[in-house]
Amino acid sequence: MRKQARKWNGRISLKGLRKATVILCWIRKIYIPLGGNYSYNEARDFTKLLCYFIHEKLPKLTSMERAVKNRKGKIYLDYLQNRRGQTLAAPYCVRPKKGAPVSAPLSWKEVKSGLAILDFTIKSMPQRLTEMGDWFSPVLGKGVDIAKAIDNLEA
Repeated sequence: MRKQARKWNGRISLKGLRKATVILCWIRKIYIPLGGNYSYNEARDFTKLLCYFIHEKLPKLTSMERAVKNRKGKIYLDYLQNRRGQTLAAPYCVRPKKGAPVSAPLSWKEVKSGLAILDFTIKSMPQRLTEMGDWFSPVLGKGVDIAKAIDNLEA
């Protein structure tokens, strides 16, 4: 999965999103800041459009198939994660795994070979935050302009 994510990085133009996008450890979730400027339906539809766009551009690398067995190792684009009442692991939360790994926001540059779930733990996260700051805070800021981001998809 990490190898596939590295191939994906930079292969499609998401000019309106790249700087504002935060990715969590193990490529589980990508957050796009919307600044509270859009309705639930607008945000959901935007996410769906992005997933279809990415899948159209990278069909050998991505899948829209919900059944894991039918994905054949592809990156799953899950726009259905954006539905009312859906839960998810928040950034910086400790995961219920041996070694207490933490859902860590990463830069695209950190998504590389050798990335391991225990690189980010309850013990290492305080130092990371001190040295690098809170990489998730931009998601809580101004947000992207959906119309401009859509216009930039093919630009």
